[in-house]
Amino acid sequence: MSYRSERFQNGFLSLDSIKDGDNPEKREIVSDHGEGARQIFTAAEWAPVPESEPCQATRAEKLAEARRRLVEAGLERLLPVLDQVVANGKNRRESIFRLGKIWQTKLVAARRRYYRGTKTLLTFFSPNEIKD
Repeated sequence: MSYRSERFQNGFLSLDSIKDGDNPEKREIVSDHGEGARQIFTAAEWAPVPESEPCQATRAEKLAEARRRLVEAGLERLLPVLDQVVANGKNRRESIFRLGKIWQTKLVAARRRYYRGTKTLLTFFSPNEIKD
């Protein structure tokens, strides 16, 4: 057996030692006492924020801030695109179909405006230019 494989195998515990409770990953000295789980729970959108932590913005507040920034930058034309991206997520076909109805254009034109709009949104909200 090669040195690398031997070192890899030595990193595993036998099932008998795990069954007997000898698992070094569960020892007190390496435990964070559930801190990681608490951080994940409080970062979730639906989780209540404890009183001791500063108030985090909700999704609606962040969306309102994004809309305000677009209006201040003179990019009001991108608001329908932003709304459809928020409403439909990755379902681009539905977003393009709804934008075609809103703008009263053909789907080809709506698709073109949608992709141009999403590219502009990405570059507007990203600190770096995002390339295709």
